[in-house]
Amino acid sequence: MPSNVNSTRLTPPSGDLRLRLRDHLRLARISNSPTVVSNTLAGAAIAATLSFSSELVYVAIAMVLFYTAGMYLNDILDYDIDLRQRAERPLPTGAIARSEAWAVTVVLFLIGLLLLGLAGIRPMLAGVVLIGAIALYDAWHKGNPAGPFLMGITRVLVYVTAFLAFTSEITWLLAIWSAVMLFYIAGLTSIAKTEHGPSLARYWPIVALFPATGVAMIDGPSVLTAVIALAFNTWIIYSLTFVYRKEGKSIGGAIGRLIAGVALLDALVLASRDETAGVVIAVVCFGLTIFLQRYVRGT
Repeated sequence: MPSNVNSTRLTPPSGDLRLRLRDHLRLARISNSPTVVSNTLAGAAIAATLSFSSELVYVAIAMVLFYTAGMYLNDILDYDIDLRQRAERPLPTGAIARSEAWAVTVVLFLIGLLLLGLAGIRPMLAGVVLIGAIALYDAWHKGNPAGPFLMGITRVLVYVTAFLAFTSEITWLLAIWSAVMLFYIAGLTSIAKTEHGPSLARYWPIVALFPATGVAMIDGPSVLTAVIALAFNTWIIYSLTFVYRKEGKSIGGAIGRLIAGVALLDALVLASRDETAGVVIAVVCFGLTIFLQRYVRGT
């Protein structure tokens, strides 16, 4: 193992609280958390008229906690790989101890499950399945051709968990929007895999990113839906320029923007459901994600 990797790995945890907080936020990819909130709103709106109830708040907080725990678990399980490829991450540098990261992961999952229990037995059971999906993805995504779809399933289960907080009757609408989210996340994850090496998935993700527009316009055509669809398509095309341009190519830059685009996809769902307040919140989540990514990388 290279000597410079050893030296960073043995760096003791910092005593500066601000630096430790920064490193924890980096582990959590906190900049992406607003997109999980918009996911929750979209899933709830698919189930019923959007109601800003205590159940919705419990589910939204729980989903953010699950997402954060999943990010910690990802770095824990990728530790050996990050020593070689991303030695600046908080765990390889020793800024955060792995035992501490494990403790945070477990606590976040447990608090999230407790909150889902307050929302109802159905969302809590869906949360258990979601934890399993997160663990499966984190443990088995490297070198796994199905990895992008495993990642997509975790986002789909956010929709499902929020949906089940308000109804028990699975609908075709949930299935269709879940498929849209599945392919969107699989597409951007496939693009991300080209960052550290070649990938067979070079152009198919373009197709996977755009179905949301057609589904929204069929599900709930309106001026609001058309405006959000235009914004969504424009943002996706802009993001993809960072992947396919000849000069100034930035896979990481594209992925960060496409992750933010998740909130715009949720805004499309909400627009098609005629949930104007939800659309506004989803757009705010999009802007907040872009803003936070200036300080904490989303990948």
